[in-house]
Amino acid sequence: IVLIAVVVMLVGYIGLFFGRWIKSAVSRQREYLADASAVQFTRDPDGIAGALKKIAVYSDASYLNVETEEVSHMLFGNGEKVSMFSTHPPLNQRIQRIDKTFQPEDLVQLARNIQRKSEAQAERAAREQKSSAAGAGGMFNWDNLVEQIGHPDFSRILMAATLAASIPEEINQAAHSNQWATEVLFYCLMDADEEIREQQLLFVAQNMGSDSEARVRGLLSAAPQLAREQRLPLLEIAIPELKRRPPDHVNKVLATVKALSEADGQTDVFEYLMAKIIAQHLWESVNPQRVRLSGKKSLSQVIEKARQVVAVLALQGNRDKAGAESAYRAGSTILNTGDSSPMPEIPDWKETLDANLSALDQLKPSDKETLVKALVATVMADEKIAVTEMELLRVVCLVIHVPLPMIGVAQS
Repeated sequence: IVLIAVVVMLVGYIGLFFGRWIKSAVSRQREYLADASAVQFTRDPDGIAGALKKIAVYSDASYLNVETEEVSHMLFGNGEKVSMFSTHPPLNQRIQRIDKTFQPEDLVQLARNIQRKSEAQAERAAREQKSSAAGAGGMFNWDNLVEQIGHPDFSRILMAATLAASIPEEINQAAHSNQWATEVLFYCLMDADEEIREQQLLFVAQNMGSDSEARVRGLLSAAPQLAREQRLPLLEIAIPELKRRPPDHVNKVLATVKALSEADGQTDVFEYLMAKIIAQHLWESVNPQRVRLSGKKSLSQVIEKARQVVAVLALQGNRDKAGAESAYRAGSTILNTGDSSPMPEIPDWKETLDANLSALDQLKPSDKETLVKALVATVMADEKIAVTEMELLRVVCLVIHVPLPMIGVAQS
């Protein structure tokens, strides 16, 4: 009986061995398919390859000690060291299928870069903590703003959370609702002048219907006037909900936004920003296949357009000519134009931005970074930033697809 039991046990373990081996082999092939699907879905092979490279760098400390097999399907990399039962192919092979230029030796340099970046972040956090303790406020540190694009630090996340929490609860809930998101956009464009506001509400009723007008009035009753800096984050909350609406509804919203922003016969910076953000987000939601986050142009090919955009920010942020010229020089120096040409004349800042931003959106990523550095230098030439400057900087970054971190502003 004991012998029979031993034989049955051996047969069972052999079956278990081959079962796990076959399962692991199938799983490895499915991982290749998953990587290909991720690249196709995101259209960002560099991002997927970059994530796998980081996993490879940290892989020595990533193995599980318990219940490895049960959770293996949830992992991005191998959870155990036995290659025969690995549920994921070797990371080097996965990376090479996505990035044909990859060499395993590249991981050594990547590890060094990550270590240096981690040390720099630790030093920066220590400086910000020291500055905050002294009353200076680390979250208003502009030195590392460009470095934080796409990777905001804790202080800027805290600033964004604080601003979001200051929005009235009724308005915040409406922005997150797919039934009220459209009216939140209209609400953000309501003028402070009562007569102009009634005219705007009439536009809403004519274009979108009386129910939409009633919702906007309800929002106005809940919070008659928002602080200017609260409206942009509110807009960014509402737009994703609006993207789910059909194209004909989106077109009506765009027409209504245009009418509301022009109701008083002029378009200020915030109204321009609102219209631009809404138009771009909604156009991209209807035409996702035509969206490109960057292009192949160099800064030298569009340098005149870049100089004009820098000049717009310099003029909008400074009331006197000397201050505007000083701000322009600060930005143009980073652009490295190689000449001392005077600041371009800007007859109409809105037309200038409309004419130039689409070309700047075609810059390659490294040149976009240089452009953003120039814009930041321009608005910070006087070591402070007003709401108007922040709004202009944000709309430029939005159109060229650069996610600008939260910014502290001086009230104006």
